[in-house]
Amino acid sequence: MQQTLEDFYKVIRAAGINVSPSDTIETSRSVALVGYTNRNILKNAFQVSLAKSETEQDLVGECFDQFFSFDTFSAANDPHSDNTASGSDGINDKQETKSEQNETPQAESELAKMLLEGDTASLATEMKKAAREVGLTDIWFFTQKSLYAQKIMQKMGLRDLQNDIAAMGKGDCPSSIAQAGELRNAKEYLSESVKDFVEQQLSMYGRNATRNLREDHLKSSKLSNIEQRDFHVMHDLVRKMAKRLSTQYSKKKKQDKRGQLDFRKTLRSNVAYDGVMFETYWKTKYIDKPRLLVMCDISGSVQAYARFLLLFLHSLNDVMQRIDSYVFTGNLIPVKDIFEKYPVEQAIDKIMADHGMGGSDYGTTLLDLDDQCMDDIDNKTTVLILGDARNNFLAPRTEVMQTLHLRAKRVIWLNPEPATFWNAGDSEMYKYKPYCHMAKTCNTLDHLERMLDDLLKAATSGT
Repeated sequence: MQQTLEDFYKVIRAAGINVSPSDTIETSRSVALVGYTNRNILKNAFQVSLAKSETEQDLVGECFDQFFSFDTFSAANDPHSDNTASGSDGINDKQETKSEQNETPQAESELAKMLLEGDTASLATEMKKAAREVGLTDIWFFTQKSLYAQKIMQKMGLRDLQNDIAAMGKGDCPSSIAQAGELRNAKEYLSESVKDFVEQQLSMYGRNATRNLREDHLKSSKLSNIEQRDFHVMHDLVRKMAKRLSTQYSKKKKQDKRGQLDFRKTLRSNVAYDGVMFETYWKTKYIDKPRLLVMCDISGSVQAYARFLLLFLHSLNDVMQRIDSYVFTGNLIPVKDIFEKYPVEQAIDKIMADHGMGGSDYGTTLLDLDDQCMDDIDNKTTVLILGDARNNFLAPRTEVMQTLHLRAKRVIWLNPEPATFWNAGDSEMYKYKPYCHMAKTCNTLDHLERMLDDLLKAATSGT
C-alpha cells in the first residue's frame, strides 16, 4: 500500500501542489490512523494533510477521485457482456455446446484463461502490476502512450496469448476454432482497456509536464529571445522565484531578553518544575534588512533584461528594507514612485514607454548617481547595476565607480553579454570591472535567480 501512496503523492505533485517529504510522512501516518474502509474519510484525510488552501483542497479531491477510481475495464467493451457482438456467428452456441460436453479449454497461458473466464478483477490487478513494473508513473507526453501500452501488454503475457490463439485456430475442431475467435475478440478488448488505462495515467502524471518543460526552456533561454506571447509565463516564473527567495530570507529571529514569549521553548525547559515558568525564553524578530540600490539600463539593447530584473526586484520588497530603483539611458531617473502608483506590470510598461530606447551614456549616469545618491550610500547599501556598459565612446567617468566601490557594501554588475564581448567595440566593462565586487554575465532567469540568491544570502548573513 505504501507504493500506492507514493504514486498518489506523485500525482499530487504533477497537479502543481508542492508536497514535501515531511508532508508525505505525516499524511501516511494520518492515513494509517483513519484506515481505508471509508472512502470519504480517507479523501478528507488527504485534503487536510496535503492541501494548504481551499483551491488545493479541491485539487487534491479531484486527484483522489481520479486516482482511486475502479472502472479500469469497461463493461461496454467486454466481449463477455450481453451487449457485445461475438467475433463470428454461432460462437455462443458453440460455447454452450462445448460447456454441455464438458470439453476442456485448450488455452494454456494465464492471460488467456482470465480472458475466457471474463475475470476482470484479475485482469485489472495484473495490468496495474505490469504498469508498475514498466514505470508507467514516469509517463509525460502523449507520444509515449503506444509505447507504454505495448510494454504493459507484453508484461501481461501477450506473446503466450498469441501462441494460444494460433494453436487453437489450427485444425478442424469447431470448438477450438470458436475459442480462438473469442480470444481474438478478448485480446482486442484487452488492448483497448490498456490504452484507456494508459491515457488515464497520462492525464494524472503528465498533467503539467508540457507546461513544466516549457517553463524550463524559458528559464534557460536568453531574455532577449523571449517572445511577447511568453511574457505572461515569464512573469509567473519570476513571481514564483521571488516568492521562494522571499520565504527563504525574510524571516530571521534571534534570542533576546524581551519581546514575545517563546511558549514551546519555555514549557520544554520548565518540565522539571511541573510547568512553573522559572526560566523564560523570548523571541523577537531580528530585522536587519539591507538596502538595495538598483540601476537598470533600459536602452534598446538591454531593455528585455531590465524588464525582468525590475519585475523580480519589485517582488522582493518584503526581504529588503529598502529598494531604490533607477533606470537610465543617459540620465539617472528614479522610478520608485511609479511602482507605488501603478500595478507592477503597468509600471514597467510605463517606464519603458516613457524613458526607454535611446543610446546609453554611462558617464552621465554615473555623474547623476554621484549628485543624487552618493551621500545616502553607506556600508549597508548594495548597488546592483544591470547593463552592457556600452558607452557609445563617451567619457566613462570611472572615478565615480571608484568612489562608489569605497562607500558601498557591495557593487554588483550584471552584464547580459558574454565576458568575451566586454572589451570589444564601445564596451567599457573592463574599465568598470576593477571597481565591482562582483561582475558576471546574466542573461537568463536561471542566472538572475542564482545572482539574487547569492546577493540575499550574503546580505542576510551580514557578510
